[in-house]
Amino acid sequence: MRRFRYSVAVSLDGFIAGPNGEYDWIIMDPSIDFEGFFKEFDTLVMGGRTFEVAGGGSTPEMRTIVCSKTLRASDHPKVTVTDDAVGTVSKLKATAGKDIWLFGGGGLFRSLLDAKLVHRFSTSFQ
Repeated sequence: MRRFRYSVAVSLDGFIAGPNGEYDWIIMDPSIDFEGFFKEFDTLVMGGRTFEVAGGGSTPEMRTIVCSKTLRASDHPKVTVTDDAVGTVSKLKATAGKDIWLFGGGGLFRSLLDAKLVHRFSTSFQ
């Protein structure tokens, strides 16, 4: 079974974004091997707000799945849009492949953690 991992930058007081969703406070640490980190995954899962803040795109190296009750799949043909995060992640974990990365989205993380679908989470404190 594939592992579902949450990795997030978080402020010392527990925030992952500013009041308007901004993330400009995050300092990119040059010692982190992002290229090596990205190679551990073949699927990226994110919530709708994170998807929009990130520019609404996909990554060519990873399948992108957006969990949203408001976005329409027909508006975003390069990604998979689902309104059933728990069901989608449960099915993904049962398929062959690399680890699955949950990117951003504290609310989405909470619902998937409550469903006991998250294997590991790691943080980078700023």
